[in-house]
Amino acid sequence: MVWYYTPYASLPLFAALTSLATLRLAWPRRKLPLVRAFIALLIGTVIWSSFNVLELSNATYAGKSLFVRLQYSGIISIPFAWLAFAMLYSGYERWLRWRTAALPITLQVATVFGILTNERFELFWPERALRFDPAVGIYYLETSNGPIWYNHVAVSYTLILIGTVLIFRSLLRSPPLYRFQALALLAGVLLPWIASILYVTKLSPLPQLDPTPIAFAFTGVAFWIGITRFQMLDLIPAARDAVLEHMGDAVLVLDDERRIVDANPAALRLIGLPISAVTGRMVSDLLPGQERLIARFRDLSTVATEITVDRGRGLEHYDLRISPVSDRGGRVTGRVIVLRDIGAQKRFEAELQQAKADAEAASRAKSAFLANMSHELRTPLNAIIGYSEMVEEELVGSERADLLPDLRKITGSGRHLLALISDLLDLSKIEAGKMELELGWVELLPLLHEVAATMEPLLHQRGNRLELRLDPDLGALHADQTRLRQVLLNLLSNAVKFTEDGTVTLRVRRDNGRRTTDDNPDVVNRRRSSIVFEVCDTGIGISEEQLERLFQPFTQADASTTRRYGGTGLGLAISRHFCRMMGGDILATSALGQGSTFTVRLPAGEGEAVSQA
Repeated sequence: MVWYYTPYASLPLFAALTSLATLRLAWPRRKLPLVRAFIALLIGTVIWSSFNVLELSNATYAGKSLFVRLQYSGIISIPFAWLAFAMLYSGYERWLRWRTAALPITLQVATVFGILTNERFELFWPERALRFDPAVGIYYLETSNGPIWYNHVAVSYTLILIGTVLIFRSLLRSPPLYRFQALALLAGVLLPWIASILYVTKLSPLPQLDPTPIAFAFTGVAFWIGITRFQMLDLIPAARDAVLEHMGDAVLVLDDERRIVDANPAALRLIGLPISAVTGRMVSDLLPGQERLIARFRDLSTVATEITVDRGRGLEHYDLRISPVSDRGGRVTGRVIVLRDIGAQKRFEAELQQAKADAEAASRAKSAFLANMSHELRTPLNAIIGYSEMVEEELVGSERADLLPDLRKITGSGRHLLALISDLLDLSKIEAGKMELELGWVELLPLLHEVAATMEPLLHQRGNRLELRLDPDLGALHADQTRLRQVLLNLLSNAVKFTEDGTVTLRVRRDNGRRTTDDNPDVVNRRRSSIVFEVCDTGIGISEEQLERLFQPFTQADASTTRRYGGTGLGLAISRHFCRMMGGDILATSALGQGSTFTVRLPAGEGEAVSQA
């Protein structure tokens, strides 16, 4: 092969380099169908332009023939890639089917056959000869055109024409931002198309040169501007039509000078103007009376907040989002404003808040009423219990001793009812904020032995035994003695009630926990001790699901438990309230069939009582 220098090769070389640079911009998004079609278009351009450079720089018949054939691998692919890109860009991707492309692909297969077999059948270029034009100083192939060449031109021009029409239609119906994109695309494809037509019709100023690859230099520049300046691969009309048009949120797109360049139908309904009256105007022009609101966000590129607008139709509530639109260099080229109507949400929140306030007020009224009824409810019950005990004493050893079992039932039922009412009143006082603690120093060992003695009758009744495991150095605890006794009796009563012929264990120990400084967790600055009470049983146990609602008022494990063992489900809820009021808490662990463990932890040192809230 013989090579020579010609300046005419510099323009297709520039076209190949520009297309490669544009390809580098598009490559990171190659997973998107639109970008893949665009990349195929660029690759076809690079192939055509690169082999055209080699063809122009070669001075032999064999070399030029080879490079012309190689150019057609790009020439044939470009119309298909352009049509696929145009369909995806304008929203006609449903046409991208193999059956749609079957005919043009078949016809172009004939083109490939004609090129490969031209030396034998001469159906593509019947006549070829190497010529030299001294006026321009180039070697070129002079050819005539065969039937398969005309077939190739017809198919290619048809595909390019269809794609161009689709882009042009998209240009006509698109907002200004997308019109710049479409103009860049049309400029990029029309220049090579016009150059090709001039060459085919012999109207080119240099008929011995195909100016199409040279025109691709301008195509690369147009595509580069479309990608870097107008986000050609980021914002496309098809995506806009599919998303923005059907959004319930109002969307405004602003350019870098804060002018509106696009608005979806929801935004137009909000503004009350057509798109033609909105485009190019400032937001402040379309929201009269909202100057203070607009000034609040004028210099902000990113906003996420709620706003209230009064346009003479009552207060309107919106969720406002402002996001910047940046080019690949990081320069902010505009902003997207999204307004979501949250009026219904605000009304629902107000109604919910009012319902909550009403429910809390009703609950406080109920709790206050029950707390105030303490004397009226307990006095009659105490009288019933007292008189039944007096009658019982008088009947012991008398002729009417047969009435004693009935009297004892009356006394037992009265005490049970009194305990139930006491629990209800305690809970009501707690909820009404009227429960007060009488804090003082409590000697633990005497209290614990007293509690154990109180539980003895119930233990024997159920066939259980109680184990006490008490640390000898328990000392005193700063708490409300009455409420602490109530908590322990409640936990032990539950353990005995749900255990039969088993063991109930009460473990009490002092835990000298360590606290560290905030700045250095390795340095201990003081110790805070607590008293830990553990009530363990070997009873029926509690499932994991039942544990989650164990401390809720009026709640027991399940309905069968209530029917078999009785109870109201108030004891544990009240016990937790008392523990928290004394600065501690109560936790439970359990497993079905293996028993339960309730752990109470109370601070040992003196301190203020914790608020009930």
